[in-house]
Amino acid sequence: MLEEIIKDQIKLKSVLVTLAYIFLMVVAAVLFSAYVDENNLRTIVTGTGLLGPVIFFLLETVYVTFTPLLNTAIYITSGYLFGASGGFVINFLSTVCGLFLIVFLVKRFGRPLLRKFVSKSFFDKFDIITQKVGPLLLLVVYVLPFTPDDELTYILAAGPISMKRFILPILLGTLAKSALSYVGANGTAGLAIAGYARLTMLVVGLIVVGIQEYIYKKHLAIIEQV
Repeated sequence: MLEEIIKDQIKLKSVLVTLAYIFLMVVAAVLFSAYVDENNLRTIVTGTGLLGPVIFFLLETVYVTFTPLLNTAIYITSGYLFGASGGFVINFLSTVCGLFLIVFLVKRFGRPLLRKFVSKSFFDKFDIITQKVGPLLLLVVYVLPFTPDDELTYILAAGPISMKRFILPILLGTLAKSALSYVGANGTAGLAIAGYARLTMLVVGLIVVGIQEYIYKKHLAIIEQV
């Protein structure tokens, strides 16, 4: 009896946290869509002086974490406001923080909730699929433009993939996306740099993450044989 009450309380907590997160996503998406544009961001940055880069970093982190919107515009705006290099650094740091926050929140609250609301067979099949394609697919989606990268992060983070296996795809993919700051700073001339960064990170990432996954699967096979 006591065990069932505890389970119900944990389930209720997970549901409430998930609903609160969805509510924040909706509110953030509405606010960013309505009020956050290049002119408003420039006003905020110039009006806060030396704190401008910090304010922009926090806004971008919230944007990445809570809004189901494409990040392209805010990446370009960072270059317009802080220059190619400064915008690149802010893009990289805020996106990495936002993506790891997504992974942490989903693993902390989303996966336990998924386990409670779907059948065991579905849950097991979901785990098998995400284990096979997770990190490599995530890298490709991060690097390619106009892809639902944040949304895929939510899905894959709900699987059994450890936090360590997310590190390389997030870092390498974010390096590629952050280069959009060069478009904001240099206009169409920056497109070549941004495209080169994506191509480079795609090739390097497929090799590096591929090696990571090969080592992981080989290590897993050894453990299963023991």
